Amino acid sequence: MRRSAPLGQNFLVNEGVAQRIVDQVPATDEPVIEIGPGRGMLTRRLLERFPGRRLIVVEKDAHLAAQLRLELKDDIQVICRDVRECRAADISPGAGAYLVGNIPYLISTPLMEWILFSHEVWTGGVMMTQDEFARRLLQGSGPLSTAIRTFFTLTPVMRVSPGSFNPPPAVYSRIFSLAPREPGVNARNYHAFLKRCFIHPRRSLRNNLRNHFPPSILDNMLEQLDIPADTRAEAVADPDLLALFTRLLPPGDG
Repeated sequence: MRRSAPLGQNFLVNEGVAQRIVDQVPATDEPVIEIGPGRGMLTRRLLERFPGRRLIVVEKDAHLAAQLRLELKDDIQVICRDVRECRAADISPGAGAYLVGNIPYLISTPLMEWILFSHEVWTGGVMMTQDEFARRLLQGSGPLSTAIRTFFTLTPVMRVSPGSFNPPPAVYSRIFSLAPREPGVNARNYHAFLKRCFIHPRRSLRNNLRNHFPPSILDNMLEQLDIPADTRAEAVADPDLLALFTRLLPPGDG
């Protein structure tokens, strides 16, 4: 089967890795949504482990989507679209869905933003991304990493070698799971706030925010949270950034 270079396709061929991913999926009743099934390595194992469970796959490549429809017929629902153009609630209307994905490196950031902004749909998930990108989400600083950790508990599962794919990528990959959290704020608004916090990484958090909030109020909130005025955003713990957001934003804006 052909590969589309513009879509950044590296097909998973290691059966042990595929099984490790599927083993993370809990045996519950909610639908499973698989992003970018490609040739169906994960899809087939999901069907084997969860017979009768609703499985929805979202594949942008029309050729691959058609092949999955032909081979798996009525066992799965195939949506041939770029998942970033879909509303998560429309893909799986109802109480929620579990998310599975071997994510192309080229769309890792916008796809994780899509997951973040539709966080209320997901009962959990297991992703595989480029190792460096996953490690930034797990431990790094920045708007997306901080926001994702605020709305999900991330747990590393395993590192995956390039030889597990065809063609092999130039870098390692990493599998990690997501468990939803309820921080009680709006994801888009919080992400926008974090982008302000980190807009100039070498500047202090106070300097990055001083044009957006009255200085006296900002200084008071930083003092209440015991954040020195010269502290950079990268040095502030995730809970403290969330606390600063909830104190600075008027009720209803958070």
